[in-house]
Amino acid sequence: MRIKGCHYALVLGILSLILSGCVATKKQELGEDSSFGQPIDVSRQDMLGGLQQYLSQLQNQGNAGNQQAQRQMGEIFLASGDKQKAIQWLKDAANNGDVDAQVKLGDMYVNGMNLLPDYAEAFVWYKKAAEKGNAHAQGQVASFYLNGKGTAYNLEQSIHWDRLAAEKGIAKSQNNLGAAYTHGEGVKKNAERAVYWYSKAANQGITEAQFNLAGSYYLGRGINKNDELAYAWYATVAEYGNAEIAETAKMVMKRLVPSLSKVGKYASSKKLAQQYIATYAPKKSVAE
Repeated sequence: MRIKGCHYALVLGILSLILSGCVATKKQELGEDSSFGQPIDVSRQDMLGGLQQYLSQLQNQGNAGNQQAQRQMGEIFLASGDKQKAIQWLKDAANNGDVDAQVKLGDMYVNGMNLLPDYAEAFVWYKKAAEKGNAHAQGQVASFYLNGKGTAYNLEQSIHWDRLAAEKGIAKSQNNLGAAYTHGEGVKKNAERAVYWYSKAANQGITEAQFNLAGSYYLGRGINKNDELAYAWYATVAEYGNAEIAETAKMVMKRLVPSLSKVGKYASSKKLAQQYIATYAPKKSVAE
């Protein structure tokens, strides 16, 4: 039974219910009629029977060493709430080289399997996936090295992995790389390169990058000074940023009002700000 991607989440949920014993599949278990007095839909029984057969085949394939089947079994057990069996299957897949399983394990351990995160274990799996080119894992490895979390602090390694992740579009890594160029941490100071990476991250909704980019326009550092763009980016930060940077953004916006008004650009700056707020809102992400 082949499962198309668009239906995978639904099927995963049904399979997890079968595993947890919440779905009856035999006619005598269900009775001749449903609880609502309607005849049983035989096609649903056929579907459940097919899914049970699929689950059995998947388990056999996993036991035979098929890494994709092992990962899918792990995901099914995870959805059913059996974390221990999920981990067993995912580790089988991960040890067989399945990158998605390695990333899944990293995410599970960083989010806390037993209430508290296990960063050392998360780092092990992220590193394996990162070495195979997974962008999310590369960003996570960079963060772990930068913060000395799950491994020893290593700025050089942090920059290395952030660069790889940034080039693949990981927004937080792009902002981190921009900050490294701004402060000369692990790389030579380069304001132009900093703006390049801040811009990429800001366009993806990273408020810290938007704040850094706004400052670059405000100060004319690494790019030509542009009060209109500075105002628009600061307005975006004021809307979406954390309390600290939002307050700073509002303060700088007030300072910009006289100069913008003087050259007749305050109204257009406010209009541009509304466009930026609508366009560059933070995006929901997966445990970057």
